[in-house]
Amino acid sequence: GAPGSKRRIAPISWRPSWVPPFHLSMTTLSAHRPSMLGGGLLLLLAAGCVAQHHHTPGNDKRDCVSGYDDSCNEEDADSSLLQSKLSASKLAVADRRSAVGVAFDAVAPSGAAANASSSLAGQNSVQALLSSLTGSSEGGAVATRLLIIPAFLIVLALCGLSQTLSKYAAEFVGTFVLVLTVFCCIMTGSGTWNALAIACVLMAMIYATGSVSGANLNPAVSLTLGLSGVLTWDVVIKYWVSQLLGGFVAAGCAAALFPAADLPVLAPAAGFTGVHAVIAELLYTFMLCFVVLNCAVSKRNNDPKDGNEFFALAIGFVIVAGGYAVGGISGAAFNPAVAAALDVHHWGISGWSAGYGMAEFAGAALASLLYSVVRPDESMPQEQFRRYVPILSAKCFSEFLGTFFLVLTVCLNLITESPAVALSAASALMCMVYSLGDVSGAHFNPAVTAACVVRGKCSIGDALAFLFTQLSAGVLAGLLSGLFHAASKTKEITFGIKPGDGYNLIQAGGVEFFATFVLAYTVLAVATTQPLPNQASRQKMYFALTIAFCVTAGGFGIGAISGGELNPAVSFGISMLGMASPGKTDMVSILPMIGISLMEVLGGVFAAIVFFLTHPKERDADAPEEIASMLCEFVGTFVLVFTVGCCVLTGSGTWNATAIASVLMAMIYATGPVSGGNLNPAVSLSLGLSGNMTLGKVLRYWVAQLLGGGLAGFAVNTLLAPKELSLEPGASFSPWHAVLAEVIYTAMLCFVVLNVAASRRNNPPDNGNQYFALAIGFVIVAGGYAAGGISGACFNPAVALGVDIKRFGLGWGFVWGLAELSGAVLAVLLYRLVRPDETLSEVEAAEYTASLPTKCASEFLGTFMLVLTVGLNVVMASPATAWSAAAALMSMIYSLGSVSGAHFNPAVTLAIVAGGRNKCPGKDAVAFSLTQIIAGILAGLLCAGFHTAGPNAEKTFALQPGEKYDALGAGLCEMLFTFVLGYVVLAVATTKQPQQQLSKQPFHFALAIASCVTAGGNAVGAASGGELNPAVAIGVAAQDLSFGFFVSFALWELLGGALAAVAFRATHRGEFVEDLSEKA
Repeated sequence: GAPGSKRRIAPISWRPSWVPPFHLSMTTLSAHRPSMLGGGLLLLLAAGCVAQHHHTPGNDKRDCVSGYDDSCNEEDADSSLLQSKLSASKLAVADRRSAVGVAFDAVAPSGAAANASSSLAGQNSVQALLSSLTGSSEGGAVATRLLIIPAFLIVLALCGLSQTLSKYAAEFVGTFVLVLTVFCCIMTGSGTWNALAIACVLMAMIYATGSVSGANLNPAVSLTLGLSGVLTWDVVIKYWVSQLLGGFVAAGCAAALFPAADLPVLAPAAGFTGVHAVIAELLYTFMLCFVVLNCAVSKRNNDPKDGNEFFALAIGFVIVAGGYAVGGISGAAFNPAVAAALDVHHWGISGWSAGYGMAEFAGAALASLLYSVVRPDESMPQEQFRRYVPILSAKCFSEFLGTFFLVLTVCLNLITESPAVALSAASALMCMVYSLGDVSGAHFNPAVTAACVVRGKCSIGDALAFLFTQLSAGVLAGLLSGLFHAASKTKEITFGIKPGDGYNLIQAGGVEFFATFVLAYTVLAVATTQPLPNQASRQKMYFALTIAFCVTAGGFGIGAISGGELNPAVSFGISMLGMASPGKTDMVSILPMIGISLMEVLGGVFAAIVFFLTHPKERDADAPEEIASMLCEFVGTFVLVFTVGCCVLTGSGTWNATAIASVLMAMIYATGPVSGGNLNPAVSLSLGLSGNMTLGKVLRYWVAQLLGGGLAGFAVNTLLAPKELSLEPGASFSPWHAVLAEVIYTAMLCFVVLNVAASRRNNPPDNGNQYFALAIGFVIVAGGYAAGGISGACFNPAVALGVDIKRFGLGWGFVWGLAELSGAVLAVLLYRLVRPDETLSEVEAAEYTASLPTKCASEFLGTFMLVLTVGLNVVMASPATAWSAAAALMSMIYSLGSVSGAHFNPAVTLAIVAGGRNKCPGKDAVAFSLTQIIAGILAGLLCAGFHTAGPNAEKTFALQPGEKYDALGAGLCEMLFTFVLGYVVLAVATTKQPQQQLSKQPFHFALAIASCVTAGGNAVGAASGGELNPAVAIGVAAQDLSFGFFVSFALWELLGGALAAVAFRATHRGEFVEDLSEKA
């Protein structure tokens, strides 16, 4: 057991004695609960022993490796992952890279680890072997690195020999992509975005492979499905083999892409012991498996005739919750295949992955056990299942679990100084609301419970039980977090509920009241009302996403003022964390906590009162809605502009646009059923000009919107005085640049509204879509990061008035407003161009097929806005290029998918052609590709105009490999992640609709596709730029007139598209078998 010694681990039987040999029914599961719990505890104990065996007390060198220990000497600190990635971040911002910086800080580069006295004997030999495999220690010889392609094709060919093996091929491909993304994020990514990037690629691959294999992509998930009787044990074992093989192949690719000496070593972060790490892994692997069971398996969430589409969204975003929360503790693997691949220096069996894997399996077993507790109806006969109503104990247990993980996630983010506390907390909330909403209503918040009581959706008895449960869960989560706090580098900080620096209790209480009101109002509007009559599915795909986005908006918008808890249970948990702080001898003052908690509860009560006014039909089906619709527009616009004001005065440039987009999306979903959720005079004008709204209604809405915006601006200036809002062009830009930016992105916003919320093809009378607000809100993410430094990114006359309220809107606000209204007019013209069928009769529209020129116009607009968004992010040195580009892509795909297929990428067009089934005729493909390239060039030239006038005019942003990367390495990165993008497009946008999916308007397709851009852009942005698209590549080259690398990049990206078609044919054999039978 001494450091450097060799250890032999006895083989472990795959089937513990307490697991039945083949199929495990729910009845058998119930009978084996005590044995399951015992087995889980034994696994946890074994994991702890292994972890302690690896931990060397007093070993300061290991702590230096993780980049946390401030006592490290300068030489050691310089060798740490933290320092090397921060240096890379500074270089990459100047070199146009979209995402660079520190990765999960618990994973350290092996070059630094070699200096640690705890490194094991044999590690150098493994490094030598990896170096020989890659050709050199600096990244590998050309011929060897190119072996990635045939090796990958051979594995796919073997797996795709028959339809029976296609599900194993799907598991292999999905796990390969996931693990490769993890490696790339660690090597070149940014600590701000890594967890989000990994979550996005996991979500995309689950959507892509779920219809084939169930998309486990994780041995722990397969185990929990086996224990729950969903998978037979022979399938579980075969999945394990496929998943582990995919992980190790991904590790081999990483060894070819990056210097072998820099590959990561899996280990707990500095200061934390192995016990801390395995507990973190167990907790969040439990959460992951529990969400899988509830969202993808449970009968109530998966009606055979009306299945949900949120399952992958919920599963993927567990990684956002846990990644930011414990990435600085354990590295946040939550997956034995990921842990084994990251532990490649120990062959994935003898290093930390052994302890991590056992902890993760223990979490999986615990998830299976507690799933049967919270959902006892799953094992009931069908007739009894239909009559079952959750009992109070099950509902309280549901509330406990959801609140516990929400508060735990918040506290651990604080302890590890996460850069994304609000996003992580929102993700935890979303996952658990999706999982448990049909059990207890998933309040997880006393303020929300109070709102539901006033609304009449929760009895007093249940409310009191929920209140006790929620506060108890918050307290326990805070106490558990204290154990981690004692070992963290923030252990000298005492956390508590108090106003932020420079703010008083009145200001903190005021913003908490507002943000909790927004949260509770949204809960009532989206979770306690019936689905819209035109929605075919009774499953609200968006409800938990909308609720969680209120936490994102509130946390980032008011976090600097009050902490942004929005929840008394969270406040209690943080206070308990403060009381458990090391060396704490006096009680943290509870008066601010009580005061702020009371304001949060009052916010919930006020939300119920306003809800009754804005949604009168919920009380009386015959109630008129004319006044209510205007009140909705007033309330929604007020909330939007108040959030904008808080973000501008106190928020973060990294997250402001995301927070504003989040609250806009939430308010559109909340008010849309009553007023349409315009919340913007430019949007109302575009709807009026297109014939979707009368002139009188447009004018009435303008009054409500401008009044709401103006009052919100006044309220922000009054509450946060002496700070005040102001509006003017960005530094070094002329008013003309600012006006042009407002016209373009307001046009994009109104164009998206018309397409997703008004067009007949996207909104049939009996099959309306549920993605409309998601598409509209994320235009703000696209334009906010792209044009925020140019014009302030208002895109809304009511916002311009509110921000310019000190001049009563007669300063730049008036000019901006005129520009935005001009953008609305332009949007109507473009809408008519791509949708001429909107002017046809119902009969003619039903027979209409878009012509090739119309399709090309669609491809041009989508590609132009995508490339323009990328280009402006680049030249403005945005902190979120990939996120912004993905948002632009998603919004335009939702808008134009029913016109041209919304390729917007020659590599995607090639993948669809090569994917067969006549999804894109050759003539269309050629026309699309030429159109996309032209759009990319024109967008790049327009970006050049902004570049020459902007603050970075002296910098060049050429299309070229990143710092320390050669053309081959950059090309391989582009190929691999263009492959991911093309594969996901084929799997989610060109396949037959699952039978259990009732709606013909899929909620997830554009979300899954755009997630690939978020993942790829952040994973390889520092190596290649992360364009993943020849049109984007030529646009970036055009803005700098540097075309030297364009051909190389484009060819690699096209090769990635072709490989995507090969992989798709191997994993989705059913698509081609059925196609052949139909032709026969």
